Amino acid sequence: MRDSLTADAYLTVTNGDLLQIMDRRATKWNGVKAMLGAAGIAAEDAVYFGDDNDDLEPIRRCGTGVAVANAIGAVLDAADAVAASNDLDGVARWIEENLL
Repeated sequence: MRDSLTADAYLTVTNGDLLQIMDRRATKWNGVKAMLGAAGIAAEDAVYFGDDNDDLEPIRRCGTGVAVANAIGAVLDAADAVAASNDLDGVARWIEENLL
């Protein structure tokens, strides 16, 4: 399938069965970068939470990258910290315990 994509698209596969085809410009990091810039916040001052392939770049580029426990292995490996899973309100609990 990758051979069928145009140069401006990319493909990721999660857990062997979830295919995501995206435009190379439509990344989470580009969106986060734009929001941080609009708010005047440096990436190194931001906390980013993620669980899948498209979260790898922001997890690595923000000051603190937090994976939820049910994240894929690559995200868990790249993260600075791990929060409880989405099903256990991991992001909210991490924020309460670490930022408030």
